[in-house]
Amino acid sequence: MGNKQFKLTKLALALGLSVSLAGCFSDNDNNVDIKPPPEDKTVAVLPGDIVVEKQAGSFSIVVTDSAGQPLSDEVSATINFTGSNAASILNTAGTALTDEDKAATGSSFAFTVNEIPADGLSFDFVITADGFLSNSGTVELSSTDTDVADQVRLTARSLEQADNAAPIIATTSTLADVAGEGVTTSYTAAGGLALEGADSITLTKDLDAAKNTNKAAGGVAVTLNNGTKFLDKDNNELQSVPTLTVAYFGNEATRSTSEEDTAATQESSLDAFPGGLGLTVAEDEATSREGSFSTGGFVAIELVDENGTKVDNFADGDIKVAMKIDKNTSNTCPMTFDGDASDAAAVKAAAEAADGMFKNGVCTQAAAPRQIAVNDIFPVWSYDEDAGKWSFESYGVVKADENAEATTHNVAVSVNHLSYWNLDFFTYIIGADKCDNRRLSFDIKDSNGNDSQVYADVLVEANSYRLLIGAYNRTDLAKGTFRNPPSFPVKLKMMKDGENILDGVTLADGTTTLNLDDDGAASGVQFTDLCDLDGGTLQLTTAPATNIVKPLTPQFVCASNDADEQPTPISTPTIAQLFRGGRFVKTFYPSGQFEVSLESGDSAAYTVRYKNPNNNTWFTQAIEANTTAATLDIPVTCTVQNLTGTGGS
Repeated sequence: MGNKQFKLTKLALALGLSVSLAGCFSDNDNNVDIKPPPEDKTVAVLPGDIVVEKQAGSFSIVVTDSAGQPLSDEVSATINFTGSNAASILNTAGTALTDEDKAATGSSFAFTVNEIPADGLSFDFVITADGFLSNSGTVELSSTDTDVADQVRLTARSLEQADNAAPIIATTSTLADVAGEGVTTSYTAAGGLALEGADSITLTKDLDAAKNTNKAAGGVAVTLNNGTKFLDKDNNELQSVPTLTVAYFGNEATRSTSEEDTAATQESSLDAFPGGLGLTVAEDEATSREGSFSTGGFVAIELVDENGTKVDNFADGDIKVAMKIDKNTSNTCPMTFDGDASDAAAVKAAAEAADGMFKNGVCTQAAAPRQIAVNDIFPVWSYDEDAGKWSFESYGVVKADENAEATTHNVAVSVNHLSYWNLDFFTYIIGADKCDNRRLSFDIKDSNGNDSQVYADVLVEANSYRLLIGAYNRTDLAKGTFRNPPSFPVKLKMMKDGENILDGVTLADGTTTLNLDDDGAASGVQFTDLCDLDGGTLQLTTAPATNIVKPLTPQFVCASNDADEQPTPISTPTIAQLFRGGRFVKTFYPSGQFEVSLESGDSAAYTVRYKNPNNNTWFTQAIEANTTAATLDIPVTCTVQNLTGTGGS
């Protein structure tokens, strides 16, 4: 029998080696682990240039419709800054503005400034948007209010007043539709409007009486004559026939005489007043006056052709604007004219005579307000949509309606250019001490005497006047500040969800109280001179539940990708806006994580709208009313790197 020989296959050798190694390097020996070879993987990397530097201050502007709801994300809006400080405005990345920064879809604009001087900064602006009439506003920054906001309401060019909505109506019509049956219209650039069957055509818009019971009365009629020529702002003839848009805004004089103290109207046509009712106008070439409009109502008129070219004037012609005025309207500068109301020169001469009360539409004498009456002089003002400024035009005279039972009087004027047209008394404090630096400030306390933290709006109202200081206007919810308060008597309220929550007022001396009752019932506090409130305290009817403080962190994250590893998010300065129940209540400009105060037990939903600081992209995120920290993620495009394994050790 021969010797046996054993041949080991590769598999057997491998198995043997494994057993041998296992025996040699056991847990009880040198504790050397054998690691598997590294695997290939992909790693996402955030861009290195996305972090921005926080600036000295910021301001944001929320654009809403006439009902206070943010515009649809489908609507394109544009902002134009008209003041001398425009060059100091930066985008949210801290660089110079571009046209892209001044355009946005949806409801929000946001900007920064790198320095706020001791006397502060003021920025005038005009907002335009597709399908809406333009509007304007002003924001102010100071050393104490470094991050501020404003809200601007735009009115749709076609708007039917809904039930319980503000008294605003608008329509856009072809001139053929305005003419109606039996009248034909044609148009040529050289000849203008040609009518057959009538000497003129009239578009009439009246408020629905049923929808405006105890609220408002009024309307407007716009008349175009045969042969009217349409010129643009460069005095060029329009090449095609324009369509006519007319929007009428009631002054809610009836509401001011009937509303209970417990109510605080959430929706008001006066909130859509272009530029607000507190403003500066020119009394003459050398003198500007800061004061307040009390309005008889206003109308916006536009004629626009198919190319978007607007009619500016009518060559040597004019059109007639006849407005109906609520009989409850207040006259803060009462003066009558008994002559021929159609004689504009005679009305002006009387209004501005030595014993008259006006100069270029500005009331020059202090007078107690009274209800409007037939033959009262009523100044007429026009609005420059591009500059966002009101200018005096002429004097109208109040006339009785043909219907003795009507709830309105009439004022008719001829105008030679298109604009918003406004019947307004402009008043300023004459021969009286004004608030220091034209401002007054006050504290706001809850019913327990603690600093208020409720998102409520300070509301100052008079017949035909309204000034709303929203929570978004106040850096500190426990304080309020008015710039250029009105000189006529006003009523003060605190508005939340359409209700007044003001109990009463304690003046600066600490002892004088107004309407401060022990039963905690809501009161509207009347002031003959609002400057009396300076240094005082408002007390609310209720103490809010314990507020919830919620941390939020705006941060860059990678947009969706399939990388095996994602980078650590990077926090960033940006501008964020807090909404409660769909309404704008607060703005923030943090450098990273920040806190928002939410009302405990509040049934309203909270959302945050925040911006990618490097572009015009906005994001909206719902947040829960709890103390759990949340992130505001800003997705950006990341690079993806491939890492290849190099073997074991």
